[in-house]
Amino acid sequence: MTLAEIEAGLDPEVLAQLRALPIVPGRPLLAVDADEVLVYLAEHLARYLPTIGFRMRLTQYQLEGSIFPADCESPVPFDDCLRLIDRFFDDETLNQQALPGAVEALARLSAQAQVVVLTNVPRHARDLRRRNLAALGMDYPMVENAGGKGKALCWMLAHAGAPVAFVDDSLKQHESAARRAPEVIRVHFVGAGHLRRILPESPAAHHRVEGWAECEAVVRRELSL
Repeated sequence: MTLAEIEAGLDPEVLAQLRALPIVPGRPLLAVDADEVLVYLAEHLARYLPTIGFRMRLTQYQLEGSIFPADCESPVPFDDCLRLIDRFFDDETLNQQALPGAVEALARLSAQAQVVVLTNVPRHARDLRRRNLAALGMDYPMVENAGGKGKALCWMLAHAGAPVAFVDDSLKQHESAARRAPEVIRVHFVGAGHLRRILPESPAAHHRVEGWAECEAVVRRELSL
């Protein structure tokens, strides 16, 4: 696929962010998700929802069907769930906390590889996410993506001209990466232990890791750092 074809398939706002990345040709690149990889989401959301009259009962790895009014056993409709998630990001993105080892591992990896945060945070919370990650010590170039991340990874791979690794918790995102950018090394990472117990392994990922120490070791090996 040519670069023109890659860019034609990208959301214009995502493409503009990609073009603004300070990618160094020939240097290995690590693209890393944020929620449940760099920062906690589900645990934070579970604490937040009761403050606005809702609760979360997470029995599967998706928020739809897992959020309930405080006094009702029927989950909120899908559209209402999306509105609550948007409200969470408005109110709490600046308060999200780093997963253990994330800050230190990225600092070490960034000495030899270029790091890009590839996140599907809602567009209205893009700047809040940048500010939060910077305050936590993870002030790396960021792309606020929309939908599948495979196209963005394909673009980064074409511009890096070097090995690229991708770390994400989402099965769907690993499927997107495998379909659109199969040369990218895919690392399935779920930071919180209770979430790993309800999330199946990704058949589209090359590796599954359970913490940043293991993730760093895999990335170093795969990118020959």
